[in-house]
Amino acid sequence: MRTDIPAYRAAVAELAPRVRLGVGVDGVRVVAGRGAWWERLVDAAAFIVDEPEPLPAAVLGRLWVIGVPVAVVRRRLRPDVFADATAQAVAPRHIVVDAWGGRTDATALLRDAIGWARVLAGGPLSVVGRADTAAATTMSLRGPDGVGLSVTRAIGGGVGGALVATALGPRRVEVRVDSTSPLCEVAFDDEDGRCIRPVRRESPERLALRRVLEAVESGTALSDLAELVADDAAISHFLG
Repeated sequence: MRTDIPAYRAAVAELAPRVRLGVGVDGVRVVAGRGAWWERLVDAAAFIVDEPEPLPAAVLGRLWVIGVPVAVVRRRLRPDVFADATAQAVAPRHIVVDAWGGRTDATALLRDAIGWARVLAGGPLSVVGRADTAAATTMSLRGPDGVGLSVTRAIGGGVGGALVATALGPRRVEVRVDSTSPLCEVAFDDEDGRCIRPVRRESPERLALRRVLEAVESGTALSDLAELVADDAAISHFLG
């Protein structure tokens, strides 16, 4: 594995001897998600992309041709947490996602809010409308079977971001994510009361490395890039 990021080097140590640090093209490469990160997905057997900046519309189609596993680390949208959120059938009638955070990370925060809407809807989304002000963006979307969704991102002080995603139906699921805490909360409510899922404590770096290793060893594909492209396409829908 090739990386200079301390958290990923620690993940390698935790997963040894299954994986070790190295520089060969047959290993896994960690790519920081700043700048034109998609141009750095070369010369490796698999990749981890750490917190990618939103994709320009002009390059959305370029990522389909990458023929090796790519795990995308989005700390507000962890695959193990959304597996918990979809572990019980909800049959949502409506989905609401409220997100808030600093201006620097505002676009990525909106994308991750759209991602949670997609996860809870259980399939691809179509954009119905969007309204922007200086301090907020509100989007109206439609999911599978005509499920309605609303996503709001407000811009406030500070950095990072937080969101609450709620799917409303015969059973309700609520997801709370905060960039200031490594722990996410998933809770289900129904006629029997509230059930809170155990929190996930594995580091996002270790989770990503473990997932990409399993994909390489089994020869299976990861859907991370396709999901990232779908979420970026949604936020750029009205932006030309």
